[in-house]
Amino acid sequence: WDMFQSNHQVAALHAAARAVGGCAVYVSDHPGNHDFNILRRLVLPDGSVLRATLPGRPTRDCLFQDVTADGETALKIWNRNPCNGVVGAFNVQGSTWDKVSRRNWMHTFSNPDLNVQVRVTDVE
Repeated sequence: WDMFQSNHQVAALHAAARAVGGCAVYVSDHPGNHDFNILRRLVLPDGSVLRATLPGRPTRDCLFQDVTADGETALKIWNRNPCNGVVGAFNVQGSTWDKVSRRNWMHTFSNPDLNVQVRVTDVE
């Protein structure tokens, strides 16, 4: 994962995914076209960043599930930072990568409600 646009309709999901992903966070907004409410969520009050130390990895319970189309599974990504472990749970039901057009395709615009369990054992 690399860049995202902070003023995109799913910018909060992308920001959280990058924070858990352990990668550098880059914003590809046009100059002057930022959503600072989203960007402020990525830093601590003193301006520092609590960056994850590993590459983000899927939790075991969603590893072989279709998190985009089975109607029941959330994408859960785990990581660690210098203080503790972290798990991000994302409802990406309804979105699919189209290999032909090389774009994300939304086959439904209303994501189903998901019941997700986040456990201490999700962080390995």
